[in-house]
Amino acid sequence: MNPYFELIRPSICLLSMFGLVVGLLLADIPFGLWFLPIIAVFLISASGNVINDYFDVEIDKIDKPKRPLPSGRISKKQVIVFYLCLSLTGLILSYFISVNFFLLSAYNTILVFVYSLRFKKNPIGNIVDSWLACSVFIAPVLIFGGFKELIVSTATILAVIAFFGNYGREVLKDVEDMKGDKTAGAKTLPIIFGKTKAIIFGKLLISFSSFLIFVPYFSGIFSEYYLFSALVCFLVGLYILTIKEVSKAQKTTKALMFLVILAFLIGLMF
Repeated sequence: MNPYFELIRPSICLLSMFGLVVGLLLADIPFGLWFLPIIAVFLISASGNVINDYFDVEIDKIDKPKRPLPSGRISKKQVIVFYLCLSLTGLILSYFISVNFFLLSAYNTILVFVYSLRFKKNPIGNIVDSWLACSVFIAPVLIFGGFKELIVSTATILAVIAFFGNYGREVLKDVEDMKGDKTAGAKTLPIIFGKTKAIIFGKLLISFSSFLIFVPYFSGIFSEYYLFSALVCFLVGLYILTIKEVSKAQKTTKALMFLVILAFLIGLMF
């Protein structure tokens, strides 16, 4: 695989784009105005993944030696140049969408840089990463509205569901990366509290998110069509509790995140 393509982690960028589309539909943004927000979010999400790999190179030499940087398929200088091109282009596009959309984009761009540099090596990192993942749902509200509107926006409810699901997945990812994190002196949840407790906590977060998925139906946001989709997601969430292999549980959670977004889209379309 092309190292630049691998660096941006396409599946994560797609998750961000689909989450944004849900937000665009909820905010009733005209289809003709979708292009710039989608491209901007893709670029900013990609830049975050790139800078994350830049700062994780020493850990990845142990946990993921085949990644572009630790395998030597790309240099640190090339990664930084690529990151700057992605992030600056994304921010420039955001500026032409709206001032508030740009402010959120700029905030997230700075936050993901600081997260990759400092926060990722401690429990705060999971919270920061989950905010970054769920903020795409509320970003479209800022195209025509202000930050105060987020308090009463239905998009915020969906963002909360996404937040806890991603939080659980991030904890499970930290369990996977314990060996490299210990070598790098990180203080993640599994290192502080132990592998077993971290797995239990991660799965509890995923379960909580699975229960929350029914809220959009019972609050009248979505119809019965959504309820069926939500039930499928809920059952997958319960299945994750039974998975003993952490890697499989983490990957299944990632698949569940795509299913949840699909459920949201079904709820919006029917």
